[in-house]
Amino acid sequence: MVNKMKLRALFFALPLLLVSSVSYADAGAGLRAIISRGEIRCGTDLDSKAYAYKDEYNEWQGVDANLCRVLSIAIFGNSKHIKMVNVQPTQISKALDSGKIDVMFGNTTLSATSEIKENVNAAELLYYDKQMLYTEPLENATSMEAYKGMSVCALNKSEDIANLREYNRKYNLGLRIMSFRNLTEARQAFYLKRCKMISAGEIYLRALHKMIVSSSLKPEVLPEVIAYRPVYAYVSNDNARLRIIVKWIFNALKLAEQQGITSKNADIFIGVSDTSTRNLLGEDTQLWSAFGLKSDWVKQAVKELGNYGEFYEKNLGAESEYNIEREKNNLINNGGLINPSPFI
Repeated sequence: MVNKMKLRALFFALPLLLVSSVSYADAGAGLRAIISRGEIRCGTDLDSKAYAYKDEYNEWQGVDANLCRVLSIAIFGNSKHIKMVNVQPTQISKALDSGKIDVMFGNTTLSATSEIKENVNAAELLYYDKQMLYTEPLENATSMEAYKGMSVCALNKSEDIANLREYNRKYNLGLRIMSFRNLTEARQAFYLKRCKMISAGEIYLRALHKMIVSSSLKPEVLPEVIAYRPVYAYVSNDNARLRIIVKWIFNALKLAEQQGITSKNADIFIGVSDTSTRNLLGEDTQLWSAFGLKSDWVKQAVKELGNYGEFYEKNLGAESEYNIEREKNNLINNGGLINPSPFI
């Protein structure tokens, strides 16, 4: 009887052991697939040059292209193994599920609905964007009261729509909100003057402003902030290991800035005594190797693309054509909200 009971227990336990073994074996499948393929596929909004575009030398440029390069350096040891893929915000889950992309960047914010209903997982905060309004400014306007009752184009089923509705209700502006499947359609409606204003992230609107060539349109980004928009890197819910890897890669750039490691001193940075910074630079332990990454990738990435602050200024801030103030994208000890975790 005892032997039969043992056999029965083993019979029912075997499937659980098999499931656990498969789950453990698949934990690093995302990274292995990327390495085997020889490139990392990054999703973005190719409708906007601020995120990613190819220059005259057929090289990818833009903030998301350079974020993808950071991942390439960490995984492959150089920044050349990237592929940028056009993915709309409503298609992120499908693109991640199908393997079309490994990581999603772009004009994408976090919401409870996306986490509950979509197969997406926020890996790490990239930066804070601001939702704003773009329109031809009214002469002598001193407040949003001057724009009362105007029509506004925005992205359907997005946080932007929800923010706009709340802002409209709060200040009783009577704005007529028009929703569109994607920002390309919203932008075209704005060009055709079907709506007087368009609302989106500041980064998108600043890039849009660079595209305006019509002499009949003289729009500007209004100073009013509808909402702050935290923008994340996303991976599939089914790939927890890749989420952890992406999280610590981008945390590393923030930590490098906090520790004073810059593109100018990354090769000669000395006087490191704390465990976190030694781990970050691959000095003592092989912590990065445990992630499946190059142990010295941080030095190379910071030399080529800069620490978090340098990266921001080059791609979005004072050294870019968009000249967007860092504000909340400063480190927390500089008055911002960026607070890197120690690498221990």
